[in-house]
Amino acid sequence: MIDRLSFLKGVADGGAVSADEERLMQLFQNRAGLKKAYADLKDEFHLLRDRLKQQEGTTIRVQEQLDALGDLLGDPKTGYSALVFYQLRTLWKTCHQQLSTFTTDLTRQQEAREVARHKADTEIAKSARLVDFDARLEAASVEADSQRQNLAAIQNEIGRLTAFWHYFKRRRRQKSLESLRSQVAIADAAVGDLNAERRAIEQESAVEFPGLSLMARRNINLAIISFAELLCENVDAYGLAARAKEAVARRVHEMNFGTRTECEGYMQRVQQAQAVVANPKQITGALKAKLERLRTTCEYRNNADTVPTADSLAPPADLPDPGKTAKAPAAAAWNVLAEDYWDLYTLLLR
Repeated sequence: MIDRLSFLKGVADGGAVSADEERLMQLFQNRAGLKKAYADLKDEFHLLRDRLKQQEGTTIRVQEQLDALGDLLGDPKTGYSALVFYQLRTLWKTCHQQLSTFTTDLTRQQEAREVARHKADTEIAKSARLVDFDARLEAASVEADSQRQNLAAIQNEIGRLTAFWHYFKRRRRQKSLESLRSQVAIADAAVGDLNAERRAIEQESAVEFPGLSLMARRNINLAIISFAELLCENVDAYGLAARAKEAVARRVHEMNFGTRTECEGYMQRVQQAQAVVANPKQITGALKAKLERLRTTCEYRNNADTVPTADSLAPPADLPDPGKTAKAPAAAAWNVLAEDYWDLYTLLLR
């Protein structure tokens, strides 16, 4: 074994390593790599086993919830309350979907307008730069033509000075000829550079749209909040807004909606509210007036914030509600931002 490992001393002393010794070194390296891979696989195994235990726990809890729900639905005293509970949750989900669709459409429309405006502004700025370059190019071309005419005039004058008494005058003109040629070359180079810069401007790719402006995002958020308030008022015309919020915040066995007759009344009202919510044109009639009210009262924490403070959106107690429908009796003053009705915060633009 000492003989086999003597290559280590040879390597340290700068000696040559034989083929067998190289294979032995490779085996040691492979062994170390296998040990590391085994350790990594072992860690991954433990991690996956922990995740499996967590998933099993989640599955058990879900099964317990299903069993409890089955018990609730199977009991005549609680079955109808469970039905009302889930119908109220469905009503909440429908309102959220309508609000999400409204947000998507409004954002798309505003973005299309701002993209078109951004493109027009970019083209105007590009045209202004091209006009500036055209003026500079024209001036440079005039200067180059002037230098070329001076050069041609000197060359013609030298061609006419053929007599022997013109010798000294011809020499003076020839000395100035090199300077004029240099000036012509410089002027032509300036024209070429300006032409290249102008072509580069013409070939520039369109500037990427930076996104919706701050004012646009603020206006969209105010419109979303206004629409959410109108949803509240229309749903509460059937006395269901607060109950729907309570249903999404609590569990099914924690709520009771009364006797079978009372539960059937709830379910009828839920169906009616669903029909109203499914028709957004019926809701958005008073959107403009409500949006104008919010614009006059909203405040922001700083100049870069797009979501107004909840306190600034609370309507005064004596202010008649412009979004009230004909069905709704004197509805409460809604502050959907403070209460996060219809999961509003998930839709607001930042």
